Amino acid sequence: MRRMAKESYYERNREARCAYQREYYKNNKENINKKRQIDEAIDPEKIERRLRYNRDYYKKHRKRLLGMRAERYKKLKRLRNKDTKKSGLQNLT
Repeated sequence: MRRMAKESYYERNREARCAYQREYYKNNKENINKKRQIDEAIDPEKIERRLRYNRDYYKKHRKRLLGMRAERYKKLKRLRNKDTKKSGLQNLT
């Protein structure tokens, strides 16, 4: 019972949590990258570990990542088509 309550809490607040994380990363991106560069300069093996992790993650989640990319592309294409149609109609009038 307790587990279900936890899951529903996280499910309910997922959007807010993701928005907060995006905003935090956007605001601290430079500091995060500087820290990573310093860490990797001190320990060059960290570069290999990070790259290996990224490769493994992509291989494991490739289908989902490609699906998300395709959805973004479709959405962007629809928005561009709407903008083109609107600007074409404005020029006719």
